[in-house]
Formats: sequence, C-alpha cells, structure tokens
Amino acid sequence: MRKKLLAFGTACMAISGLAASSQMVPDVNVVSPMRKIALGLGSMTDIITSVEGEKKDVTVTTSGLTISFAGLEAYSDQMIASNVVYGDDNEVYIYNIFTYLPTNSYIKGIMDGDKLVISLPQAVYYDDSTGMIEAYYYTLVDIVEGVDEDGYPTTSYIPREKSTLTFSIDEFGTMVAEDLGANLLLGAVDSEDGSWIGLGASYLSISSFDEEPVEVPAGIEVSKNYWTSVGNDYGWQVNFAQDGDDIYFQGLSERMPEAWVKGTVERDGNTAVISIPQDQYVGDFRGYHIFIKCVEMATDKDGNIFYDDLMPSDYVYQLVWDLEKQTISAKDSSMVLLFNTSMKDAYFVNDLIDMKLHHQESFAGVPSNPYGLAFEDFMDDEGFSMFSFYLPGISTEGDCLLIEDLSYVIYVDDEVWTLEAEDYDLEESLDEIPWNYNGYWIIKNYDSPLHRVPLFVEGITTLGVQTIYRYNDVETRSDIVSINLEEQDAVAGIEAGKVTEVKYYDPAGREVRDPGAGIFIVRVVCEDGTVTSFKKVVH
Repeated sequence: MRKKLLAFGTACMAISGLAASSQMVPDVNVVSPMRKIALGLGSMTDIITSVEGEKKDVTVTTSGLTISFAGLEAYSDQMIASNVVYGDDNEVYIYNIFTYLPTNSYIKGIMDGDKLVISLPQAVYYDDSTGMIEAYYYTLVDIVEGVDEDGYPTTSYIPREKSTLTFSIDEFGTMVAEDLGANLLLGAVDSEDGSWIGLGASYLSISSFDEEPVEVPAGIEVSKNYWTSVGNDYGWQVNFAQDGDDIYFQGLSERMPEAWVKGTVERDGNTAVISIPQDQYVGDFRGYHIFIKCVEMATDKDGNIFYDDLMPSDYVYQLVWDLEKQTISAKDSSMVLLFNTSMKDAYFVNDLIDMKLHHQESFAGVPSNPYGLAFEDFMDDEGFSMFSFYLPGISTEGDCLLIEDLSYVIYVDDEVWTLEAEDYDLEESLDEIPWNYNGYWIIKNYDSPLHRVPLFVEGITTLGVQTIYRYNDVETRSDIVSINLEEQDAVAGIEAGKVTEVKYYDPAGREVRDPGAGIFIVRVVCEDGTVTSFKKVVH
C-alpha cells in the first residue's frame, strides 16, 4: 500500500470524514462513557477563533494515530505551520494543534514558571451548516489493553472527563508535552456522544520556525520558456532560472505552482546532471511545512506501488538534462521526489514518479477527446447518479495544454447540463466547469484526469462531455464524446451472464451475422424476457 497522500479538503469535510470513518476501525473498542452535558462544556460558542497578544510563528510536530480506510494508522513527525499567541495574565493560545483536524481555532493554556498548563476538555469546532451537527473537543484519551470473553486481545480508547496537559519549556522556547506516549493520547472527541474519533497525538512539541523558503536570488532572470512537467495525460508549466552552477525550478509541484526548488548543474558535453539535495524548505501548503524528501518506489507481487523508509538526508536526487533534445528526466526512475510534510516518513502533497520535463514552444492546440465515460445509478439509495470520465490535458498533437485555460461541458440527452448552485454547493450555477475545479460534489481526482460529477435526474438516455480550451483568445474544442445508457446497461448484462440472445440489424432491418464497421441496431434479450434495442456505431 502506498504511503499516505495528504488529503486537503475544507475543514468541515476533513472533520466529517474522520468522524464517519471512526466507525470503521476493526477490532477496536472505542468507549463512549460520557455525554456532552456531563463534560460541562457549556456552549460551543466558547470556541476560541481569535485572540490578541504577541504572535509567533511555530511548528507543531506530532506523532500518533489517525483513522484511515484501512483502520487505525500510526503517523510520525507531522509538521504543521501554526502560531502561538502570548496574551495577558500568562495566557498562551496554540492554533491548529492537530495535523489532520484543521479546526482554525485555539486552545488556551496558562504559564506556570517554565511549564505551560492546559486544562481539558476544550471545545475547538462546531458546524451545523449541512444539517448534521459536527462538534469536537480535545481531551486526554487513555489506551487500555485487555482481552475479551473469548480470550482475544482488545484495545479500548477512553476519553477523560477532566484532565490536564502540561508542556515543559526549554531554554530555546521549545514546548514538549509531558506524559503522552504509548498509553496516553491527546485526542479529538465527538462532543455529541463523547466518543474518540480516531485522531490522537502520542508525541507533541511546539518550536519556533524561522526557515525561509527557497527563492531565486535578486537580479536573476526567470525564464518562463514553456518547460512542462508531464503527468498522466496532462502536464503543467515549470519555470526555470540559472545562476552559474545553481539552477532553480518553479512549479515542479502541481499543487504548489509558486514553490521554488534549488539544485546544482554539472555539464558534460551535450548532457548535464542536475542534483537536488533533500531537506530544503519550499514553503507552506494549506497549513503544512513542505520539505523536499526522497523515497524509493517498490512494487509488490500484484504490481501495487508502495513506499518504504525515506532516503537518508545526504541522498541527492538527480536529473539528466539532454541539452540537444531539451528534455530533463530522472536519472533513477525508481527514486521519487516528494513534496513532503514529514522529515521521517512519506506523507506528501506531491510525489513525482519518474519525473520528465520537456521544452515546449507553445501551449496552443486542440484538446484531445474525453474517454472512459461511465455511469453509475445510485438514485434509489442515494438520490443521485454518478457520471465519470477522463479529460486529457494534452492536445491532439501530444503537447501539454494550460490547465487554467481548460474547461468542460456535460450533455444530458444532447442538451447542455446546467449545474445549479443550490444542488452542487456552488456560488453560482455553471454551464461550463473549470477543468481543475474540485469541490464538495464536483470531484477532480488528484494526479489523474479523472472527473466525477453527480446528476440529480432520472430517465437519462445519453450522456456526453466535451473539453473546451481558450488560449491567447483562441477557442478550440474536443469532439463531444457520448455514451448510450441503454447500450451500457445491455453490455453490463452481457458481462453478468444475464443475456440469452444478442442480434445485430442494419438500418433497413436486415439481420447481420458478422457485423463489421457501420451503424447497427442491436437487439438484446435477457433471461427475464426483457428486450432492449439500441443503436451502436462499430468502428
């Protein structure tokens, strides 16, 4: 299994995912011994979202447990970009103390000599905008090992009703939480039922942060000369600068287009080797400090990619630059360059596998056709159906297109489908969707041109999608690629073994025993006697 790619949604979505997923933990007894009233939390309006005082930028580093689709997962050394505010009367406020729970709120402590004492529980999040109340607080959580009546080992996570978290502070101002460890977590707890939601820190430290991200030296020309990084059917622009033997790339990370990475170049004839050292700080991404790290890619017997330990800090990632062909590629395709949030483990916002850059003279072109259209009907159970498709971000000539200039239109029964604002949680209704839009309903998969859009309508016969590209005031479009849902249902029936007869007829109604290329009417008879006919174009 691949190491974790950090998922960055809205705070509400991230919290909702944690709360829901906490029910999926296998072989774990999550104890709920208390209710909100018993805790004496009072009103959730006591949540601290703004404070006055001396503000200092810090790194909050945590290790502990988090929930995933596979159950509880240990994580280590996650570094959060945060701040501490020193107020009046020895009050200290710490912002966003957990990696996977961006509450955008503070917890409050009191300085006592060289200690910081935090009384718990403290409410940190409340939201009822979706009609479902989400409310969370922090407290200490005991981890209790035991056995069940059949003699099998059990693990229980028991939130404390009242507790105190104490930080020791050293001469450099670094705060380290005392007592946390294998049997005690600082945990996030559901305020409605008092249950631990599957997120807790077994180690927590707060230290000053004064590193500056990589920047190009003043006076060095930045060449926006159409170097592009190629992904899966799409790419993105990478800027370039050189200062003697120093070389800089901006935008290697698809998710951090403004971030610079520094390397050195050594030329040998018509080729050059670019060396990129690890541990350079490249900036913050949605509240996380991001560092360059490397990891070796491996595959299991089923061909699944996974990452093991990070490479030692002195390992140098290398690229080979072909000066004649104007291409840059990874020297060792098994090594992966990470834009990583941890110095000890692979938790990344971008992983560049077998990196390839090429020089491109222009981004003009006609977008390639969509492909892989599929429809899943969830109307009876969920109230919507899902339309999915792939939209290549490359031209018909194989060149990269600028993602910010791409969009797409969906067709339902040959009519443009309008995404109504109230249905799709949008600020305004859309007939045309930006290619890289990713929201609550409209989903663009990370590191893939796969898009998914729900449809709140029944009785659809055909679905289509078209890519639109507007570059330098010139508009080009792909073909409209469509699927016939009756045909899709019939094919699914064939694959499931529920079809007893399939016959092809030409437009005049004559049966065709061995259909080649052309337009045909297909007649499908199922086991239950259902007969379905549809038009099919065979290429």
